Amino acid sequence: MDPRQSILIVDDEAGPREALNMILKPFYGVYNASDGHQALEMLRKTDVDLVIVDLKMPGLQGTDVLREIKKEKNRVEVVILTGFGSLKTAMDAIRMGAADYLLKPYNVAEIISVINRILDKKKHRDLLTDFLTQLGDMVGSECSIQMVRDSLANKPALAESLKEIFDRITGPVAFNPAGNHLEFVRVLSETLENKDPFTHGHSSRVNYYSNLLAQKLDLTQTELRDLQVGAYLHDIGKLGVDTKIIYKEGSFTRQELLMMRRHPEIGVDLVTPIGLSQGVVSIIRHHHEYYDGSGYPDGLKGDSIPLLTRIVSTSETFDAMVTDRPYRKALPLDSIVAELRRCAGTQFDPYLVKLLLEIIEEKGEEIFPNRFQQSGPIPV
Repeated sequence: MDPRQSILIVDDEAGPREALNMILKPFYGVYNASDGHQALEMLRKTDVDLVIVDLKMPGLQGTDVLREIKKEKNRVEVVILTGFGSLKTAMDAIRMGAADYLLKPYNVAEIISVINRILDKKKHRDLLTDFLTQLGDMVGSECSIQMVRDSLANKPALAESLKEIFDRITGPVAFNPAGNHLEFVRVLSETLENKDPFTHGHSSRVNYYSNLLAQKLDLTQTELRDLQVGAYLHDIGKLGVDTKIIYKEGSFTRQELLMMRRHPEIGVDLVTPIGLSQGVVSIIRHHHEYYDGSGYPDGLKGDSIPLLTRIVSTSETFDAMVTDRPYRKALPLDSIVAELRRCAGTQFDPYLVKLLLEIIEEKGEEIFPNRFQQSGPIPV
């Protein structure tokens, strides 16, 4: 097997497919497919790092192939091939999780540059993902919170490894520190969501809904940044929860419920080596606090729950209602509105519920950008 990074070219036209072959074979292991069905079948049998797929093909379109890849092989990167007339669809594909697009006719230098950039970033993202998975295993269901703290405190090499991988994935921090940091937290959230197909894209959607609420509030740039990072990372503690519990479709046992309720505290311990702001840490720890004080882990009440945390908590529960879960289907919009009103002042900040209801009235069903299709992160 070719030890180099591998690329699958998917195009129903032999000419463009062969042209890409000639360009890429000196640098990568290259596979070929003439339609979407053949491509998906190959991906189930062959490890591939990147797929280059034509947007317009008979049968499965490029966006159909992209959607299936993101559901089945989320770590595989996808580049869309398109003509000038299909540029809008290519941009839609970016919103669905494609890494980039290439315009026909090909520019050889651009092809090599785009693919090198994507695969280099993927290599470092994979390193980070593997590291985080190992870290999650270390703080699994048999560990107590104190054992997690002790493990991290007694193993400074973990923090150093995390910093080293972070530096490698982001490159020079001076280039674009805000973008680099956000790329890092997206990897963290995607690593978590790979454990549970029912939460795929959850953190991105919570980020999206939180941003809609933030637009109606007078937040500072620092608060907006903390809100975005916290929305992506709020559930990161589930890396330390047994996968069997996360996958479970029925009711939790008392022990399983206690384990699930530890994930906010585990999350704080997991991100301690990163040195995140107090605003972000508060979101991770307190996003299951209730406005009436009946939540966990600390039983905070009312305005003692920080505003950014209240925003994420409201957005997270809203997303849970609008998406399918193992135990029920997504709720219709009128039921969601009724539930928000019922829980205002008990589970939710009533002012934030008022704002969210205003947004729902303004946008209607358009508030659900991912409701009717499986797609990748939603850009803000």
